This record gives sequence, structure tokens and C-alpha cells, in this order.
Amino acid sequence: MKKKILGYLDDNYNSFSKSFKKIADYIKYNQSIVSFISINELAKETQTSPATITRFSKNLGFKGYPDFQKIFQKEVEQQTSYMKDLKNSINETDKNSNIVQNMINTNIELLQEMDALEIEKSLDQAVEWIQSSRKLYILGARGSYALAYYLYFMLKEFREGVELMISGASDFTDKLLYSQENDLLFTISFHPYTNFTYQVTEFFKDQGNKVITVTDKKDSTLGNISDLVLTTKNGEKAYTFVPGTIIVNALLVKLGLMDKENVNAKFDKLKGITDRFHIYLDK
Repeated sequence: MKKKILGYLDDNYNSFSKSFKKIADYIKYNQSIVSFISINELAKETQTSPATITRFSKNLGFKGYPDFQKIFQKEVEQQTSYMKDLKNSINETDKNSNIVQNMINTNIELLQEMDALEIEKSLDQAVEWIQSSRKLYILGARGSYALAYYLYFMLKEFREGVELMISGASDFTDKLLYSQENDLLFTISFHPYTNFTYQVTEFFKDQGNKVITVTDKKDSTLGNISDLVLTTKNGEKAYTFVPGTIIVNALLVKLGLMDKENVNAKFDKLKGITDRFHIYLDK
């Protein structure tokens, strides 16, 4: 049904009024957002009015905007089915089966589905932007936080000016206050996307910053407002960040190779510091 609507918008776009074109453009490039945005919010985003959106919905054969919106809400429900699949997997798996091997096989399947050539090309662009940025902000909330923190923890040993944005931390507004146009945002977020992640990403986008996002769909809520999108699935039978970790590790290696001598010097200095203060247990 959604494909039919989008096809209708494309086929009839030239016959639309200026206001209808604004609404059609927003829907086309923000499909994931339509499922939860109110009619007043959509009117504000498209610089139209609730009455115009109602007429637009009726023009498509719906009773009104809520009826039209349900089409997109159904897709969101389908996208969240991986949690249902995981629940079913837990309930249906025999506790005596080889669960570890099953998880290994699942991750192998996901890794084999990754488009290595496309990701490689995107990572080269990401490295270029990271190197030229004044400051790098890393963002990840809830389930994606662990992967975002890992990237932050490793990358702060490579260079100065790396900030981790944390949901619920009172100082995140201060970090935004001192952000500048030549800063870069690196977002990691998989469905379901959080309001915090979307709002912070939108802030950087509105400010004119470049945004890199690791997510599960190019036309996801975050993908639609990002300049560079790296996509990978995070599983159905098992919610896993193994593919995401592969992308992050590849990025770290690429960054290290671009400035090998300097990075090695920093690693050596760091080892001297950790040895001096006995940070780690002796072997």
C-alpha cells in the first residue's frame, strides 16, 4: 500500500499545487517520521497548514491525515518485528540445543550479507571528513550506546577533540553550545530510533555540520538527514552488533593507517603513562 502511495505521488507530482508538492516531498524523504509526527508538526515542517494536509490526505482517498498515517505506522510495526522474532526464538529454542553455534551461524550470515565494497568506499569518505573536522561528536543512545562508546574510547587515543554525547547527561547542551560549523557528527542508531538521537542529529544538520550515520536503512529516520550513511543489519534471530563492530574497527584501522607514525607515537606515550600509574594488573 505504501509503495502504491509513493508511486501515485511521483506520477502526479507535476499536477500538485505548491503546498501539495511540499507535503509530497517531505513524505518521500522522511517516510519513517510520518508514522509518528502529528498533523500540526507536519504542517510546521512543510510550511503549510493542517487543513491543507487534510485535503492532501483526502486527495489520496483517505478520510483524513490519521487514516493516511496508519499506512506508515503499519510499516514501523513490521520493522519492529525483529524483537518479536527474538522473543519467539527464546520461547521456541530448545535449551539443550547448541545455542552458541546458532549465534555464530547467525552472525556469519549477517556478515556475508554486508556490501563490503560499498562500505569500504563510504569509510574512505568518513576518514576524509573526520581528518578535516575540528571536533568529532559521537552519538549513540540506549542499545546503540555501547558501540558508540567503543568508538569514542578507541578514537580518543588517536586524536584530540572527540566528544561523546550521552542521553540524560546534563552537560550535553553545553557540548552543543560550543559546537561549530566545521565539526562532524558520527551517529550510531538502529531501529527503534530514539528521540534524543534524532533531535541531536537534526541540531547538527540544521547548524550546517556534516553527519555520518551507521544504521539499518538508508531511508531510515536518521538516514534521511545524514550526509553519509553506512548500513548493516543487526539481526533478527539475535540482536547483535557484530556487523556494526566490524564497521567501527575498519574505520579505526583506516584512520590509523592515514597517520601511522603519529598514532604509534601516541600509543607508545599512552603505554608509558599506564605503566607509570599501574593502571593494569601485572601479568
